[in-house]
Amino acid sequence: MTPLITGVLGLTLVAILIAAVQHWRARRTIAAMSTLMMAGEHDRVLAHRAPPKAYRPLADRLRATSALLTGRNDLALRLLDTGRVSAAVAGQVGAIDLHLRAGALIAMGRYGEAVAVLGDDPSGAIARHQRAQIGVETGDDATALRLLEVPDTEPDEEAGRLRILGDLHIRRGRLSEGEALVRRARAAYAVSAMPAHEVDTGYCHYHLGEAALARTDAAGALAQLTTALALLSVRPDNAPGLATVHARLGEAYALSGKPEPAQQHLHEARQFCERVGSPSLSSMVERSHGLVALHLGRVEDARRHLSNARAGHLALAETPAADWIAGLLTELDATS
Repeated sequence: MTPLITGVLGLTLVAILIAAVQHWRARRTIAAMSTLMMAGEHDRVLAHRAPPKAYRPLADRLRATSALLTGRNDLALRLLDTGRVSAAVAGQVGAIDLHLRAGALIAMGRYGEAVAVLGDDPSGAIARHQRAQIGVETGDDATALRLLEVPDTEPDEEAGRLRILGDLHIRRGRLSEGEALVRRARAAYAVSAMPAHEVDTGYCHYHLGEAALARTDAAGALAQLTTALALLSVRPDNAPGLATVHARLGEAYALSGKPEPAQQHLHEARQFCERVGSPSLSSMVERSHGLVALHLGRVEDARRHLSNARAGHLALAETPAADWIAGLLTELDATS
């Protein structure tokens, strides 16, 4: 499951405020919606009164951003399709439409459709990062590495590149190399003025927690993932991110031999996951259920959840995750 790239937020606001500046009432409405979005008040953004009719497609792009950031991906796609912007502002919001549409499709595991939107060699840092993330999820490491090999000149974009590249290395078992990249990204986010940069910092701690879990370092995983949860909780509407971190915290507590907090975090992960409705996220949480059961010695439950998770990953062509689970299931069969 892909963490959201929150850099989309700032770019959306800038483009839409510029596009709306010609009409005073539209400018006032868009500015109010933007203020709410910056504060993480996404439900109020989605429910906000509309600007004059000609500017409603612009407001819908703000709503689509709030929908994407809170995991309501179907809604984000519908809002992008509700109306065409005028020719005068189409160029200003065209890149935003691409980022939002691709982000929603990626979050839902609809990678082929996202590739059709982005292409294989997109321009612009966010689009490159999105296309690289598809490679991470589907095992197209060559494309991901090609798109992430050149440093970005803008600090926040460079932090995003380092984080995704570090995530790739950690997932492929190159833990030290990945952790070094993620720590560099974390240092950059720590001094960033980007909206919601705490969330991106939290994702860095999440990746470091995953590396600790790969080493079976329960204490290290708990420390990193607890920090990640605190940072992501700054934006409590971020259901996808919170589901992901709670699921991994469940694994960490189970690895520590603490079943009660492990089950509580799994419950929280399920609750957030149900709000999102993403097959990709659901498969990831199902995998965590299997790993929690395995760490707690419930082998048959583990086998059932892991088999379900593998089937889900295979259906989405998330080959690396499916292959990893297949290897674990083979080990279980050999020892049972």
